Amino acid sequence: MTFPDIGADPFEVTWQTKSLARGQPLMEHYKITADGRLLKEDAEYEHVPEEERPRYDEEIDGFEDEFERLAGSWRKRHQGWSDTEYHGVFEFHKTIDDEYVSLDAKFTDGRLVTITRND
Repeated sequence: MTFPDIGADPFEVTWQTKSLARGQPLMEHYKITADGRLLKEDAEYEHVPEEERPRYDEEIDGFEDEFERLAGSWRKRHQGWSDTEYHGVFEFHKTIDDEYVSLDAKFTDGRLVTITRND
């Protein structure tokens, strides 16, 4: 399978999609393996104690405002990868050198079969 010409190394790009979200879009991570399987990152999130957050001010023993308090309040713990056994098509995209690039990935029975450019 060939990857469409996008003017960059597609394996060095962090792509985005909202096509895989179930309900509310989340900041989940996916990857396609060398053998064409779509994997989803398994992760747990834990609450970060206030004094460990990046904007905690030791001089005032707290935060300047509520926004500062929320920054860094959750920590993600990677738990591995799960095969999604995805079947269907999803769109993914990125702006590369000021050009919007949109691609479709087609999976059949859990395996990537084509990637095409949306022009």
